Amino acid sequence: MQAALQQFYYFFNTQQHYFLCHDILEEAWKENPSYSKEDAVVSLILFATGCYHHRRNNFKGARKSFNKAKRVIQQHQHPQLGLHIDHYIRLIDQLLELAEEAKPFIPVELPMTEEMKQQVIERYPDYQFTKVMTEDRYIIDHHLLRDRRAVLEARLQALNNKHKNHR
Repeated sequence: MQAALQQFYYFFNTQQHYFLCHDILEEAWKENPSYSKEDAVVSLILFATGCYHHRRNNFKGARKSFNKAKRVIQQHQHPQLGLHIDHYIRLIDQLLELAEEAKPFIPVELPMTEEMKQQVIERYPDYQFTKVMTEDRYIIDHHLLRDRRAVLEARLQALNNKHKNHR
C-alpha cells in the first residue's frame, strides 16, 4: 500500500490526474482480502473522485464524494496514510464549501507528512505541487478519452465464458 500511496500523492499533487489516482488506490485497496468501504484509504479514493467531479463542474457528484470522504476519515484515530489528518479534513471542508456554492475548482495540495513527502521525492525526483490547473483534456475528461479496449475485451471474454458454461 505504501508504494501506491506514494504514486497517488505524486499524480494528485503534481499531475492533477485525479481519475488515475482513484484507480491507483482502488486497485491497491482491493488487494487486501478483508477490504472494507470503511477503510481509511477509501477517504482518499473518494477525495480524488470529488476533485475529478468538481473540476468538471459536477458539483452534486463532488459534494457527495467529499462528504463520504470526510465521514470515512473521521472514523479513524491514526490512519496510516502519510497525511496530516486535521489539515486534510479542513481541505475537504474547503472544497465542500466551494462545491456547495457551485464555485470553480482550484488545485489543492494534499498535506503529506514530512516522512511521506520525502518518500515521494525519493521515488519521483521531479515531484512538486502544481498550483495552476491542468488544461490537459486527457486528464480532465479521462473517463471519456481513455482507451477502454482492454476493459471491453475483458467484459466480452467474461460474457463468452458465461455462455460456454451455460451450454
